[in-house]
Amino acid sequence: MTDDFGELKGRAEQGDPAAQYEIGIRFFIGDGVGQDLKEAYKWVSESAEQGNSDAMYTLGIMYRSGLGTELDWNKASDWFLKAVDLDNANAMIALGEMYEDGSHGTKDPDMALSYYMLAHDHKHPKSAYKLGRCREYGIGTEVDLKLAFKWYLTGARQGDNECMAAVSMMYYTGSGVEASPEEGFKWLSLAAMSGNAVAQCDLGAAYFNANGTSKDFTKAVHWFQQSADNGVPEAYYGLGSCYLKDPAHKDYSLAAFNFDKGAQAGDISCMRNLGLMLYEGLGIPRDEKTAFGWFLKAAMQDDPESQFYLCCCYLGGTGVEEDYGRALEWCLKSAKSGYAPAINNLGSLYMTESSDMYDPKKGFELYLEASERGFHIADVNVAKCYEYGLGTDKNLTKAIEWYEKAYSNGIKEARGFADELRKQLD
Repeated sequence: MTDDFGELKGRAEQGDPAAQYEIGIRFFIGDGVGQDLKEAYKWVSESAEQGNSDAMYTLGIMYRSGLGTELDWNKASDWFLKAVDLDNANAMIALGEMYEDGSHGTKDPDMALSYYMLAHDHKHPKSAYKLGRCREYGIGTEVDLKLAFKWYLTGARQGDNECMAAVSMMYYTGSGVEASPEEGFKWLSLAAMSGNAVAQCDLGAAYFNANGTSKDFTKAVHWFQQSADNGVPEAYYGLGSCYLKDPAHKDYSLAAFNFDKGAQAGDISCMRNLGLMLYEGLGIPRDEKTAFGWFLKAAMQDDPESQFYLCCCYLGGTGVEEDYGRALEWCLKSAKSGYAPAINNLGSLYMTESSDMYDPKKGFELYLEASERGFHIADVNVAKCYEYGLGTDKNLTKAIEWYEKAYSNGIKEARGFADELRKQLD
């Protein structure tokens, strides 16, 4: 321990609330002394009991998080209220959050809004962001996107990087303000450069997709990496996609490497893409069993695309024993989420005569739904239904129309099918 720490501890032991609070914070973060949350709790408690509002707020945080003491939402709320009575704006924000999410047993959007407004009156730097969210999502008030934008812009101009990111998103989407990708990019850049890790990931995507700026692979990789280094798992998906999809910089090994890092960190898109690369043996040795495992992890977190891949694995016995029942189960889950390839596959299962669920009319309806959702292989399936009278009346003219639709949507062989039918009609 340093002499400074010893002198500080001496004052704390003599009952100085400011010293007690400072020494508590040092134990809390490990500043000049080993981190010790129980010691932190002890000193912060003593300071709070003597009326130090910052200590009251910090004690509330410790109870809310179970740090150095038991988790106790009610005690957290009590200490926040005591701090609010002493005009502690941090506690006002904390109480607003508790009323917003109902974490202490009482969800009250109106109270949340009132505490955020009180924090704004006390010039808390996060109050504009909180009030913007209230207007954007209707928390304690009606939705008003224009007012939400104004609150976010107020906070952004005061330097809050969450507000900067929110302003960026509203410019990109045209919510509450006239759409302007260029303005969106400007505010996104400011948010990223001020340290907002999620904005750094979004900025990488903006450079990669040329959204509000020109495409720049090097800058995309830089910002994705910065975001990943700052703890955003989704950024690894961006890095992997850069090396997977950019024709001039394609590197399957680097793509697989980054998908693996993101998957290990819990990103669902990385899990799915790592599974695909393991299945294909791209940039990584082919391993169907491990691919199945990653599909399963993502599917268990309600990823519709991974649920569809599980269906395919069970149907083909890929990386797992063939199991028609499990295939159907995962296909239904994926289709229920609106994933068009799964809806199309489910249609094919209904069209299978040997299946217990054989129902060509239902299969035809599902092909139509998959087509409406933009899955163009389903256009061919609808055409075949009209051609052979499967689940609907036979109609060669409509079959030709659907084959032509499929051709216009990139299914080149569909033109030949249409030409063959025209010969039958001539």
